[in-house]
Amino acid sequence: MSKKIQAWQKLDNAATIFPLMSGKRNQNNFRMQVTLSEPVDKAALERAVNAILPRFPQYDVTLKGGFIWYRFERAQTPVKVGDVTDWGMSPLPLFEKGGRTFRINVQGNDIYADFFHAMGDGAGTGEFLKAMIFEYLREKGLPVDAEDKVLTLETPALPAESEDAFHKYYKPLPLKELEIKSMQGSKAFHIEGTRYEDNGAECVQYTLPSHEVLEHCHAIGCTVTEYLGAAFAMAVYDGMIRDKKKKTRAIQLFMPINLRRFFPSRTLKNFSLFSRVKIDTSTPPTLEGCIKTIHESLKRDTDKALLQRKISTTVRGEIVGVMQVIPRALKRLVLSFSNLFFGKGKKTATFSNVGVVKLPESMRPYVVNMHFSLWPNSNSPYTAVVVSVWDRLNITFNKSIKEDAIEKALSARFVADKLKYVFTSRVWSGVKKTKAGNTL
Repeated sequence: MSKKIQAWQKLDNAATIFPLMSGKRNQNNFRMQVTLSEPVDKAALERAVNAILPRFPQYDVTLKGGFIWYRFERAQTPVKVGDVTDWGMSPLPLFEKGGRTFRINVQGNDIYADFFHAMGDGAGTGEFLKAMIFEYLREKGLPVDAEDKVLTLETPALPAESEDAFHKYYKPLPLKELEIKSMQGSKAFHIEGTRYEDNGAECVQYTLPSHEVLEHCHAIGCTVTEYLGAAFAMAVYDGMIRDKKKKTRAIQLFMPINLRRFFPSRTLKNFSLFSRVKIDTSTPPTLEGCIKTIHESLKRDTDKALLQRKISTTVRGEIVGVMQVIPRALKRLVLSFSNLFFGKGKKTATFSNVGVVKLPESMRPYVVNMHFSLWPNSNSPYTAVVVSVWDRLNITFNKSIKEDAIEKALSARFVADKLKYVFTSRVWSGVKKTKAGNTL
């Protein structure tokens, strides 16, 4: 590649917190699963990954702890593609010497790509995934064309792809104009249940025809995000709250906002914030009411002036003088305390609609489906991610509790709305307290 690969890189503003709040067992990871029309050739995929990786130097890294901050250093070994021995998302070897921040494994027709969130958000890593699959298909000698929808080996890597867009758009603001209070939030309803042992989890997936969901949303006058977010919120209420006699806190969904829509950037690193959607449960909510609340919340939280203040608030927390001199070990304690205000107990679940993955038409015969998922944690035992490809809309729930009342309520909603769906569920037994390795 013509672009010089740096020996080390700073973590972007949003990424700095992830290593500090992660360990060998509880990590901020997410997964992208691609299902192909034929069994995956592991050797060909490994060649493709290592061929395309220099095109994405910001991802060809390992995590290294400095005295003040973590940093990324250029990886010294090629990527090894593994076999899935168990589908669950076991920890990445982040804190081992030479341990990469992503992992690629295969099973049958499926490719599982696990990413540490410090690498980038779903929009950025999604471009890397598309490029990897495209290069794999070329490696197999299949007739595919990028059609300006994929970053290929022939596409020059731009410096802007590695920029810290939070710092780029940071504007110093007086303390009174920062969005500290609104970003802190308030206590939310917490989903409780019987935990799987050893950090085990269950993966629940729905697949619906995209065109049917779109037609239904048009008929009731809302977007897909509004409808599915409202359906999930109502499933939480119907499955976990409706029969409770005691008053409960509001359901609060964290819904990601891709800042590239409002602040032009080509960055492949993190550049997103969250909308905090609060569903009042003091009186029984309705689907229509939840749709309205989500619509109003997203409209409020995508105001560009508000987003600008939130960007400034986020960056201010990193560059404030005391954070530049506190040793990394002490930062863990500081952030553990601040998490009491900014994270722990402040959300019911994350609900993310990634949207439509735009692939070249020439890839249609070879790419059957895609699923994206987030791993649950002790603060929020449910995560929900929606992604669409071709005419398949996929919803993936990862949950760390055994109860299935939420899924039953959501399934009943789809039946009532006359939406066809395919439902699958798999349980992962977890991982014992052993050294993190390169297996699932």
